Amino acid sequence: MSWKKILGLIGLAIYGLWALGPYYLTVITSFKKLTDVFSIPPKIIPYVDFTPTLEAYERVFTTRAIWTFVTSLIVASAGTIIAIVVGLLAAYGFSRFPKAPMNDERSFFILLTLRMLPPFAVVLPIVTYWVFLGLIDTYLALIWTYAIFSVPLAVWLIKGFVDEIPKSIEDAAMADGYGFGARLRKIVIPLLGAGLAATVALTWLFLWNEFLFALKVAGGKVVTYTAYLPQLRLGQRTLWNVYGAMGTLGSIPPLLILIIFRRYIIRLYLGGR
Repeated sequence: MSWKKILGLIGLAIYGLWALGPYYLTVITSFKKLTDVFSIPPKIIPYVDFTPTLEAYERVFTTRAIWTFVTSLIVASAGTIIAIVVGLLAAYGFSRFPKAPMNDERSFFILLTLRMLPPFAVVLPIVTYWVFLGLIDTYLALIWTYAIFSVPLAVWLIKGFVDEIPKSIEDAAMADGYGFGARLRKIVIPLLGAGLAATVALTWLFLWNEFLFALKVAGGKVVTYTAYLPQLRLGQRTLWNVYGAMGTLGSIPPLLILIIFRRYIIRLYLGGR
């Protein structure tokens, strides 16, 4: 074995430890009693250093905590659907009508600016807006906020894939009598394929893990699992084992999404747009 291959394996092992180490600690913490969490030296090997228990998971499944995952699923999925539909139409317009009024780099940059802004810079006016409408802490407010901030990402990603579809295909379909809806449904969307799948996956992942808007726009009646985490305190104690259980359960849907859509996401990150 060459020294280059040895160094590569060592580097891969270090990276794996760095990437998976925190997740491993989160998972094993979810199987500890609260007293074991603070033990010194740390107990990190199950059945050797400590006896695993389902105490934290029992607390999650017997309290309001479990329903926060359902709320996260609802708002993330609804926000993604709205963002993808609007983003697809907008991306098609940017791609197919470059000479239309306001369709230039400036308008596209203004759209992306919404995504570039840090959430802390806009959360106050957004909360004020929903309070004024009397819709604060509702599904509508959170889903609409999620959708608005996800549209720029969807437009930016989808536009690159629409640009790759030859316009001549649509022209031929138009000559055969296909209307806009038929061309979009039978030609554009099927040809987008991997690009649309990757956009759906990334948009959903961002919304599933979102915290600030979930806490400030909702957080009372409508509580996502991320917004529920600050409530895991008993007096001066933080329930770190329940944190671990929530984190472990919350990581399962993103892992499934990444496994299912991994080919499309890798293609997107490698520039296969």
